[in-house]
Amino acid sequence: MGKEESVSARMSRKFEIQQEAVSAVPRITVSGMTSVLVEGHRGLLEYEPERVAAAAGAGGKVIIRGENLRLVSMSRSDLTISGKLWAVELE
Repeated sequence: MGKEESVSARMSRKFEIQQEAVSAVPRITVSGMTSVLVEGHRGLLEYEPERVAAAAGAGGKVIIRGENLRLVSMSRSDLTISGKLWAVELE
């Protein structure tokens, strides 16, 4: 028997939408070198001027490194950080 398809993959295929929209995977948008939008985060873990970490699905993390980082906005699912960006890492 073949490998089972995940629920999010079936929903994505059935409703013709991107799998990221129905899964626990965060969507990260970097605008230039000054702004990061993390959609689908699971909570803020760290908040320092040079490092911000947010929980991602399946126990992972999104880590933003930079200078003078600040939280611009945060909702239940979206997080926007601005400052001088050095790196965006996934763990």
